[in-house]
Amino acid sequence: MTAALRTEQILAVAAERWPDHPAIIEAHQTVSYRQLHERMLQLQRYLQRAGVGNGQGLGIMAGNGSAFVAAMLAGMGCGAAVLPLAQQLQRAELDTLIADTGLHAILDDGSGNVLLPGPSTTIGFAGQTLRLTWTETPREQPVSPHIEAAFIRHTSGTTGASKDVVLSHRRVLERVAAAQQLSPDDTVLWVLPMAFHFLVTILLYLHCGASIVVCQDLLAQTLLEHANRYRASMLYAAPMHYRLLAADRSGQMFTSLRRAISTTSALPLAIARDFQQRYRLPVLQAYGIIEAGLPLLDGDPADADPETVGHPAPGFEIALLDENHEQVAQSQAGRLAIRGPGMFDAYLKPWRQSAQILVDGWFLTGDLARQTASGKIVICGREKAMINVSGNKVFPEEVEAVLDSHPAIRESRVFGCDHPLMGEIVCAEVETEPGMALDVEAVLRHCRQQLSPYKIPHLLQQVSRIDHTLSGKIQRHEN
Repeated sequence: MTAALRTEQILAVAAERWPDHPAIIEAHQTVSYRQLHERMLQLQRYLQRAGVGNGQGLGIMAGNGSAFVAAMLAGMGCGAAVLPLAQQLQRAELDTLIADTGLHAILDDGSGNVLLPGPSTTIGFAGQTLRLTWTETPREQPVSPHIEAAFIRHTSGTTGASKDVVLSHRRVLERVAAAQQLSPDDTVLWVLPMAFHFLVTILLYLHCGASIVVCQDLLAQTLLEHANRYRASMLYAAPMHYRLLAADRSGQMFTSLRRAISTTSALPLAIARDFQQRYRLPVLQAYGIIEAGLPLLDGDPADADPETVGHPAPGFEIALLDENHEQVAQSQAGRLAIRGPGMFDAYLKPWRQSAQILVDGWFLTGDLARQTASGKIVICGREKAMINVSGNKVFPEEVEAVLDSHPAIRESRVFGCDHPLMGEIVCAEVETEPGMALDVEAVLRHCRQQLSPYKIPHLLQQVSRIDHTLSGKIQRHEN
């Protein structure tokens, strides 16, 4: 693949190399690479005739599957910058996003929570009906100052203001080329929202000729059945999925799975150990961030460490910096900084190019991390979420992992509260398992066995639900 290619040509190259190889398996129907490419081209022609063109912003809202993949690439083929939209968006959120980004149109499959009012065109796609709806943004007004913008990702983050990250075709292709490669022999069991993982993962699978098995039902038994029926070699999932699988008591095993990779948020050690004990397969962690791609991956099952996100991927460098942007001492926690191929081009509004944001070429991720003696990276937590208890650092993720390991707790959220003497104290909200009551003293005894005294929650409150961002991360309280 050369820099002269555009992103949508990834599929054209794959269709030429592996025309009859399965690209996507959905609802027990197989779509070959040739079929997917032909459908993408047909959809691209429909969009062009409807008025989608160079410099416009096109939102894509669709469920996991071939329609979403084809729509993303067809939009790019029209010269538009595509922005994947979560189906869970409410009307007010969608209106705000359109106003913030200046999207010109939205292509959806009707599976979202809301339908945007306005002039629309109905498009047929492989037995499905897609709907192209225009916003009030003037069509001649470019969505971005970057003439080669290919992709925009709206990220709410876990704390702080939302951002819209812009990538050009060149940066997208650099990112895909730098990612850990697969082969046409690989079959990936897919359970995550494609809207949040199109870059790098879905494009990487297409680039390598791998097959993607879309699993809509996320029950453990369904995941096992799909993985074994289609001889899946890799599972790319979130901690929630590994928790469900680890709790399965059917005795059924994965018959072909060689790699299990966890992403989106930190994987609690208890879940990693339970999964490995249940399936005799370690869980590897990956660290992805939209500004930099997939720069860290613990990719070797023979040397797996469930606590780490591995070594930097080829071409990437990492640094752990203090407040003065100097390297911290070995084994100390510092600000995680990354540089390498496929770095983002800009933030959309206000328009800030990456050169204005990077520090000596480093992107400061907002995460705190430390390095093990073997050189692997351990993510400690978000810098803004860190709690300062009388000068002692407390990472919410560490306390949450202990709370979540208690049998009565389904999920927790830890945060700091102001204190007149200690600066901050540790507080926690917990969601209990269905039908279980919260025994505060039992939970605190559980914490005392595993945590230093200053890390133990001073306040423990039961809530009906822990809120999450659209990408599935815990929604942090603002500090």
